Amino acid sequence: MHWGHVKSKNLVHWEHLPIALAPGDTCDTGGCFSGSAVDNNGELTLIYTGHHYIDKEKDLFYQNQNIAVSVDGVTFQKVVENPVISKPPTDSNHHFRDPKVWKNKDNWYMVVGNSTKENVGRVILYRSSDLREWSYVGVLAQGDEKLGFMWECPDFFELDGKFVLMISPQGIKAEGDLYNNIFQTGYLVGEYDYETNNFTHGSFTELDYGHDFYAVQTLKNEKGRRIAIGWMDMWESDMPTKADEWCGALTLPCEVTLGENDKILMNPVEELNLLREIEHNILTHKVII
Repeated sequence: MHWGHVKSKNLVHWEHLPIALAPGDTCDTGGCFSGSAVDNNGELTLIYTGHHYIDKEKDLFYQNQNIAVSVDGVTFQKVVENPVISKPPTDSNHHFRDPKVWKNKDNWYMVVGNSTKENVGRVILYRSSDLREWSYVGVLAQGDEKLGFMWECPDFFELDGKFVLMISPQGIKAEGDLYNNIFQTGYLVGEYDYETNNFTHGSFTELDYGHDFYAVQTLKNEKGRRIAIGWMDMWESDMPTKADEWCGALTLPCEVTLGENDKILMNPVEELNLLREIEHNILTHKVII
């Protein structure tokens, strides 16, 4: 697995750039799995999961967290400190991936998808002052046997006065009209205290009920909007497009807001109006009988 790279000035028209990350170094022998990026005083910093196969046929592996940096935004160098987090907490199993990093005051924070030794999905939290040395803070949120065995692609952010944890659980069983995809993407909304790492939240809610909507990640742009992009595919699904060297596609960017009863709302970004070329006006007539 590699990191592709595209750029855009308007979230609508995109330009391909060279591959950002390729696996094969000692920190990522089996793949450069997903993560996130931050601006560290002008240095574009990628934080990603290194995947390592012990036995590929039996799907035995271990994972760690790594960093690559760029000053021009195009060419990236993996840092000598890799892996910056070599292994998960001792009460974890081997699932340990998808770091999302942000800054609050003087510290960087990282949430990582994880699973307990009892195969219960959770999100764990780390803190750092320099993006190189990380200390384990603790569990941010944890499910139960009903909420899957692994919480992939976590994203934690403040929205309209509340804190939102988006997750992509693996292993939730269908319940009527709920959870009918292979895997889901959803969210928890609540209150968070940085000092105590206490996240009190409501129940898990699916973000989108359609098919092939997974691994959503958000960014906050210069206008303060929270913008979400998902993957139109998911692990273990039938991907006939692979024959044509595709693995799904990314969704249209959507602006995320918080509605009534802590419900997450998504609307296509206003920039998509740039795709409109022809205006059609339909005249209506009243008929009086």
